Amino acid sequence: MSDKALEKAVLKLKSGDSRAFDYIYDKTYKVVFFVAFRILGNKHAAEDVVQDTYLKAVSNIDAYASDNFTAWITTIARNNALNEYNRNKRQTTTDFSQEDGYREGAFSMPDEDSFGLISAAKNLLSETDYKIVVMCSIAGYRRREAAKALNIPISTVSYRLKQSLDVLAKHVKGGTK
Repeated sequence: MSDKALEKAVLKLKSGDSRAFDYIYDKTYKVVFFVAFRILGNKHAAEDVVQDTYLKAVSNIDAYASDNFTAWITTIARNNALNEYNRNKRQTTTDFSQEDGYREGAFSMPDEDSFGLISAAKNLLSETDYKIVVMCSIAGYRRREAAKALNIPISTVSYRLKQSLDVLAKHVKGGTK
């Protein structure tokens, strides 16, 4: 993923070219989704937050003045997800579904085997390590791009990515939790 191409698309969107949104969305959707999913732990709630994030980002695109659009939009996603989490936390829930053997978080889509591993990563790794794994292994970021977005050295991203992938490999083999 090229930061320069993304920044050009953002400039086009700012100048009124709505076609640039498709490119922006394609390049940032995965990381925005996983930021929301990390906080909410629910696929459907995360998808709602993603939609709200892009609506808010587009309506406030003139406020964007940085050179790191991914960091800007993931901050919006994080804030939206935290707001949703806090809103849901205040609601009183009655969970009748336990009688049917269904638990929130245990459900996985049959065509999306990776969600089990993503949930494991969410539970086993620190927030920063989780972001590094999502950005580098799922969203297709290069380590240097992840380092820039997270404002940490590339060597730290490389080390933590390797360590995190080792933890996940042990988990898959049945070595932890």
